Amino acid sequence: MDGMPALRDVRCFAVVAEHRSFSRAARTLRLSQPAVSQAIGRLERAVGHRLFERSSRDVRLSAVGRTLLPRAEALLAEAAAFAEAAGRATAATRPTITLAYPTLLGTFAARLARRMAGRDTGVEVVLRAAGQRAAAEAVAAGEVGAAILAAPVPAGLAGVPLFTVAIDRLAVPAADPLGGHRTVRLGALTGRRVLVPGERPPGGPWPALVAALPTGTAWSVGPDPDDLAALDLVAAGNAVLPLPSLLADTVRRPDVRFVPLADPPPPLRFRLASRPDAPDPALLALVQAVHHLLRTR
Repeated sequence: MDGMPALRDVRCFAVVAEHRSFSRAARTLRLSQPAVSQAIGRLERAVGHRLFERSSRDVRLSAVGRTLLPRAEALLAEAAAFAEAAGRATAATRPTITLAYPTLLGTFAARLARRMAGRDTGVEVVLRAAGQRAAAEAVAAGEVGAAILAAPVPAGLAGVPLFTVAIDRLAVPAADPLGGHRTVRLGALTGRRVLVPGERPPGGPWPALVAALPTGTAWSVGPDPDDLAALDLVAAGNAVLPLPSLLADTVRRPDVRFVPLADPPPPLRFRLASRPDAPDPALLALVQAVHHLLRTR
């Protein structure tokens, strides 16, 4: 035999034998018919024998072709097993970083993970949805490599500025008169129960929002504003909920209305938080991908 036949030519041989047609084999392989014919010609020259008996109406294996077909199929199976094993070995050694994120920013987190995969960074991003406190605790404990947190970032963590998100909508029950307003001011919420998060660190928007509520307004701790369970309380008529339009625009509920706030509090400022230890290559790749995504969004 004149040299080792190429695996792609062996694959063409097996597919032509399966379909008994060069044209059907070409469609299966997504090649042109001349390309398949050339592959079979190269293989026949390599083995020194004709592999097919061709006629104007039919393509049949020759005697040598029938002998070699089981070997070709075994060779292709071994090549597929080799590729699978190599893929598993690569995945086992591929660096991974887990990113905790608020569900409010799920679209951004998914885009970031896709970008890391699409740019062949060699780093796999595993996403974990988590609230502010759980995400911060997971970073501090080393359970996740990084987290998207609302500022201020807890002490002991480093934070890279990302972007701001306005708290510019008020969720009200569909039957509430406020639902028909074009806008609503915080001063119009006298006598209402307003849901705010339990975590309201100084310097964030929630203390400013509570301070802006008029006298006689009851505010109470509810789920985080990106927890859609809070909307169940709104729909039941128990409360109203300030929240970002970024979240409101993703919700379709006939029992809740989202009214623009005319005087929203300062926006949420998000940071990419991590431990201040010497950063590993996976974290550096994540930070670079975040910066590039923010420049191109």
